[in-house]
Amino acid sequence: MTHPDHASEAFPRDVLERIAHTIADVEQATGAEIRLSIRDLRDAGEADLSLKELAQKEFAALHLHHNDKKHGILLLILYHEKKFYVYGDEGVHSKVHPEAWKDVAKTLGDHFAKADYETGVKAALKKIEHHLSKS
Repeated sequence: MTHPDHASEAFPRDVLERIAHTIADVEQATGAEIRLSIRDLRDAGEADLSLKELAQKEFAALHLHHNDKKHGILLLILYHEKKFYVYGDEGVHSKVHPEAWKDVAKTLGDHFAKADYETGVKAALKKIEHHLSKS
């Protein structure tokens, strides 16, 4: 089990295209607007931000807060830090129990530990779909 040096190696174009199809399926099934942000490193000036603060900043930069139903979801991956964060808008949080995000994070963590990135993201997206459809 080897982990590629860069996110672009772990998530090449064909993998991103397949993930995009899964995102589209989950969006259609749930009405959520989902964005995946994969970064090798933090930008200059972000070192002092917590993971949650960084996700909030990225969420705003992607204009997910403009979703009328407040159903935006960001899956942020900081590849070199081996960290990720799932950030949902107000409408999502009102429908989903906070434990749901731990379930999604565990799914990502389990797959990423095995360098199984594509399957991990897809499985996490399906977990998001499952939790949103239960609400």
